[in-house]
Amino acid sequence: MTRLVPAPVTVPTHVQKIVLVDRTKPQSEGLAFIEGLITGELPFEVRNAVQATLSSLQLSLNSSPRYQIVRATERLTGGIFGQMFPNPLDWNTVEQLANRYQADAVLTLENFSSDFIITDQQRLIKKTVTEGNTSRQVEVQGIYVEGVATVSAGFRLYDPKGKNIIDQQRFEKRNLWSAEGETRTLAMALLISKADAARVVGEMAGAGYATKIAPMYAEINRGFFPKSKTDPAVAQGARLAEVDQWEQAIETWQAALYDADEENSGMLAYNIAVGYEVLGSLELAKQWAGKAYTDFGLKKGRTYVKTLNGLINQQALLNQQMNSAPKYE
Repeated sequence: MTRLVPAPVTVPTHVQKIVLVDRTKPQSEGLAFIEGLITGELPFEVRNAVQATLSSLQLSLNSSPRYQIVRATERLTGGIFGQMFPNPLDWNTVEQLANRYQADAVLTLENFSSDFIITDQQRLIKKTVTEGNTSRQVEVQGIYVEGVATVSAGFRLYDPKGKNIIDQQRFEKRNLWSAEGETRTLAMALLISKADAARVVGEMAGAGYATKIAPMYAEINRGFFPKSKTDPAVAQGARLAEVDQWEQAIETWQAALYDADEENSGMLAYNIAVGYEVLGSLELAKQWAGKAYTDFGLKKGRTYVKTLNGLINQQALLNQQMNSAPKYE
């Protein structure tokens, strides 16, 4: 099943259009260059990673039905290397940005820093040796290298209408790459570059933050009973479910319910609950999951009720975030 799940941060419903702003321009390019030499973060590498972070953030937010997203062309002064947030934008600047792009809120990338640590060790590695028309693998002494990239990106979401900061988070992501070769030089040549690693992890940070403020579609797997040793109706309904004929599957399971023994009735009731969840009727799913436990003693029904209670609460929060009427029955 694919279901829209609520975001951890609830954004006021009047925020329908958001403008994304890069606020990582250094106060001084010369100072930024010197700081980059000290930290190992070259300004052009950081800027490329920043652009990748914002592009990923925009793409991810656009995959949600919650907002309309626009990207600002301005690059504002903020914090580029440090992990400390700069002072918030003044509300006059926020309002000007919102008006210029006809947006309801301003989402800024306020600071950005990256790190790439490489370690190496000697170990046996596999090498392909060709002799005539045959090839075989042998183990030789070599070098194994690992590169760990870390990105810290600070985001702020400004609401010019309420003149408040809806959310402020420093979002961190980390990823590991490895390579091996007979020499360190060969291994390093196969390892991802520092600039590319910062870009990739920056994309992860942008996509990750998007899930904090926007409802996103998620894949949900739910198992059900595919067959029974004694009741063919379980498998008959399951076959209908497998070809997405859930209404007919529910009818098949319901028709056989009270002619079955307690064990099979529990499985049938549980499957009916799953069917109603797939169709979006969470309350009916909860009723049938409860029946599977209370009427027929199927313990999985009790666990499923708890799961459905959580989903119903999520749906209520999602309705609030999407400013829509309840979507479950």
